[in-house]
Amino acid sequence: MVLFLAGGSGYTRRQGLRRVKERLENVPGASNIRYEPSAIKPTAVVVNVDIEIFLEEPFPRDTGRLEVVWRPREATDLQLVQWIDDAVSLGWHKDRDHSDLGTTHFQRETGDGATPHREPAHIEVEAPVSFLEICLDRLPDRIRETSD
Repeated sequence: MVLFLAGGSGYTRRQGLRRVKERLENVPGASNIRYEPSAIKPTAVVVNVDIEIFLEEPFPRDTGRLEVVWRPREATDLQLVQWIDDAVSLGWHKDRDHSDLGTTHFQRETGDGATPHREPAHIEVEAPVSFLEICLDRLPDRIRETSD
């Protein structure tokens, strides 16, 4: 089944995630880029990231993981770009979970049991690589905010 996205481009989930994987191969510090749960039935692309190489500066934590989920939907695609490391989980979510924050929201959680912080993200693109690109542009500053 092909779902048509904004601009008339049609992608299957596999095609969209393949493009996401190709883009992640160019992320500085990226390694072990893979489909999960498998290449046969991918639902996400996951990559390990050396934080200091990614940020191009010293950082108190060594590695993180970036998970990208894209599920085409008839109305609005479900998209998730999530960063996870030893201290924080943060990312951009395009889903129906927090409609009071708009179509997309940014969410940050720490391991201390505090309530997650959420705020509007203002990302209004449908193509999975375009969504990822915006998140990758914002990610370094969001990681730096957690260096305390």
